[in-house]
Amino acid sequence: MLSCLLLSACVGGSGGDDDSTPPVGPTDPTDPTPPTSIPLGEAGETSYAHMLEYLDVVLDPANFDECLTTDLETEWYKCIPGPRTGSGLGHVVHDWAANQLRAIDGIVNVQQQPFAFPVFKPVDYSLSVSTPDGEPFRPAVFPWYFQGISPPEGVTGELVDLGGGSLLDRLRAGDLSGKIVIFTATQALNAQTVGAQRALDFAAENGAVGAIVAIEGPANELVAQNYNTIEGLRPLPTVVVGEFDGDRLVELVGQPAHLLVDASVQPPGPTGFSYNSYGFLPGIDRDNYLVIGTPVNGWFTVGSERGPGVGGLIYLARYLADRVARDGPLPYTVVFAFTGGHEVFGFGQERVLQCLGPENVAAYIHLGAGLASKGYIEVAGQPTETGLAATQRALFISENLILEPTVLAAFADVVATQVLTVSAAGSLNPGEARAAYALQIPTMGISGAGLFHHSPSDTADKISVDYLGPVIESYR
Repeated sequence: MLSCLLLSACVGGSGGDDDSTPPVGPTDPTDPTPPTSIPLGEAGETSYAHMLEYLDVVLDPANFDECLTTDLETEWYKCIPGPRTGSGLGHVVHDWAANQLRAIDGIVNVQQQPFAFPVFKPVDYSLSVSTPDGEPFRPAVFPWYFQGISPPEGVTGELVDLGGGSLLDRLRAGDLSGKIVIFTATQALNAQTVGAQRALDFAAENGAVGAIVAIEGPANELVAQNYNTIEGLRPLPTVVVGEFDGDRLVELVGQPAHLLVDASVQPPGPTGFSYNSYGFLPGIDRDNYLVIGTPVNGWFTVGSERGPGVGGLIYLARYLADRVARDGPLPYTVVFAFTGGHEVFGFGQERVLQCLGPENVAAYIHLGAGLASKGYIEVAGQPTETGLAATQRALFISENLILEPTVLAAFADVVATQVLTVSAAGSLNPGEARAAYALQIPTMGISGAGLFHHSPSDTADKISVDYLGPVIESYR
């Protein structure tokens, strides 16, 4: 009961610049949720089965409310499903996650905690560039959320090449007034780009009316970009395009271009919010918590990015609840948390820890991106499997005399066989793990990226159960 009261006190917490309160989230149903039909078996196979159920929810057209076209053949990019923060599907995955916890005997006080948060709502987006032969070039695009919103009719300007957006490129850019800039950005960790924000801010400050960012690889994939909404809505409507389409656009520099990012920003409150979804496994100590968390929101199909963490968290909840039923309570109360707002820096995980009270959290365990991603290299512009695990993955551990040796022992085989980097946790680590560290909570987890993260092709086949099993067993 104490845990329930603690979280209820945080329901009205503001996620934006005001104290607008989101609607109260769903509560436990009167009728108990039926148990899952998935047997509790090996860690990898069970986690994978739960992952596929999650992805079925993500890919179900009935759940998706942001399909912005009826012409799926030519405008498929306006109807890419994804559990994006604040969208209908973004809420549905939280409903589903909470129901998975409710179905587990021993997990109590399951609840969804809404938090107010600005939500970007696209209405329409497109790009058209004139060509010498008279047939406009209309590549697939996706808006970079919160960079800017165009008028409903869009903006028109001469297409200007800003190279790679580097300082040298910016110095020799010339007059950008009334123009639409294009530049190529290189991916770093977690699908984020290097220096793109500086280039966009420069373009806006120098009079550009729109921007196109070509993301390098994989192939011609659209790679959505995160945004820190604390910085507010910027003035430059921006779309991302695939690498190959970016090459074609550079050939069209000097031609008239028309860019559209028609959208609205729902302010924090009744229409601007996300969820955190929790469940508790009571331990001997009811006042201190071991928190295990993973984000549940994401840009597109999130197969290898979010899927293994979601499936793994459900498995761990079932495994530990079963262990408690057989052997008695664990030393600490365990909190299982599906967090919201990840891809727009909502940092739902931080809200979880703040609501529980950082002083009450013995440790935070993070199931991050890339838990079981396959490795790829690009050959002649096409992704090719290496037969190994993705190398952009790291096991991070905070400086704690008890946690560090325990984690290193548990993950020793995974570190050796999956070429997993080990690093100290810290404020410079990408992703949500920074929040727990900043709150001085002992923390560990795996985080990283697969080649297809943030792209529509990030599907279930981009992970390997052979990698997932040992990873989840190590967490266990």
